[in-house]
Amino acid sequence: METTLSWVMTVFESGGRLVAANLAGRADGSWFGAVIDSRSECMNRIFFALRGERTDGHRFVEEAHAKGCSAVVVEDAGVAERLGRLGAPYFHVHSGVEALQELSRAYIQTLDTRVIAVTGSTGKTTTKEYIRGILRKKYRVHSNTGNMNNHIGVPLTVLDTDHDNEYLVCEIGANHAGEIEFLSRLLRPDVGVITNIGEAHIGYFGGRDGIAEAKSEILLGVDPEGYAVLPADDEYFEMLRGRAPCRVVTFGRSESSTYRVSAVADEEETIRFEINGQELEIRTVGAYNMLNAGAAYAVGELCGVESDRIREALAETEAIPGRSKIYRGKGIVLVDDSYNANPTSMRAALESFGRLGAKRRIAVLGDMGELGVFSDDAHRDLGRYAALRPVDILCWYGTNARLVEEGYLGAEPKKIFRSYTSIDDLVGDLKKEIRSGDAVLVKASRACHLDEVVTGLLVTVLEEEAR
Repeated sequence: METTLSWVMTVFESGGRLVAANLAGRADGSWFGAVIDSRSECMNRIFFALRGERTDGHRFVEEAHAKGCSAVVVEDAGVAERLGRLGAPYFHVHSGVEALQELSRAYIQTLDTRVIAVTGSTGKTTTKEYIRGILRKKYRVHSNTGNMNNHIGVPLTVLDTDHDNEYLVCEIGANHAGEIEFLSRLLRPDVGVITNIGEAHIGYFGGRDGIAEAKSEILLGVDPEGYAVLPADDEYFEMLRGRAPCRVVTFGRSESSTYRVSAVADEEETIRFEINGQELEIRTVGAYNMLNAGAAYAVGELCGVESDRIREALAETEAIPGRSKIYRGKGIVLVDDSYNANPTSMRAALESFGRLGAKRRIAVLGDMGELGVFSDDAHRDLGRYAALRPVDILCWYGTNARLVEEGYLGAEPKKIFRSYTSIDDLVGDLKKEIRSGDAVLVKASRACHLDEVVTGLLVTVLEEEAR
């Protein structure tokens, strides 16, 4: 019943979302999943015409219909009438976003699927990928992809979950208070994971205390019979544990951790370590990733995956582009950490980068966004931190270059600093500068689009195919 358009109409009506509908004689028509981009696969899916800052999904409803979508959800009465004349099934609702969320909330209640939800300031995606890899050793698993971790991405992920999936692994992100609580109550996780409390989006939360409050919201939706997997080493651990309405399992380096991480051997592209005496390895850079693996190990055992399978999964999981992904070619090491950045993750990346074997190290960094009143000090402090690491050249992209330069050259006046406001100029200079024996780190907030730098370097310097 839940896969028919008539069921969808019942959901919208009961939630007070529906203004009008015309199913064009296809009330029993089937659907699976939802899309918001007509360039995506639309066949048999529900297309939600959402209004965004850059575009309006109502412009593409005819295209979605032509590509075989089961129905279209719109806010505009005129567009609804146009769809009716085409004979296209549609739902006219007050709010497309709220209708999407309402449908996902109703749909997840029809699933016999256990839910793992992951949040934290850093390491969310990496931890989610480790958990997904571990659970796939034994179960049928679905998870969100890319940056589908917000108030729109999570509902879309839910609606894309098949009834035969035994687990749904969902990363949850937020840049405002209340967002994580909303998504956690929608998902009702069996296991809620918090990787750490850092400084991401600190400008929106007023400080780390506000960030800790926001991340703790994930616990509000966890099943009382479920588990909270928490970072034992974090300074906010006691607060987080006090908020958990369920059983608590911990990971970390401290002896009190349920899953204790120890014996770290940080090699160039492999981290070797132990969890409760079990020898493990992950293929990535950055010793901080072993704690992400520790959280995933805990989830794996809680879900009944055998330790040997967990070890295999962790060893097999590769870094994904933008998150500590390593490329090698022509004697050059390129570390792509371009997906996002905040002060905590920047320092961790620079620390790991300094341990890479190289004749020279070139850090290509960019502005850190969403820091609010903390931005100036954060960029100046990062410059000082980078100067005290084994970085030979610092190339900065963005409007905060002056502050970073002030901290960088103020700490080490003889070091080399270059600033850029053009991606093309940056890639052009790097192409001339980089030579065999160099290691290059690329990292910035997503708005800087330094993934374009990575693509440019892969093509022009390492001579690999564009990703």
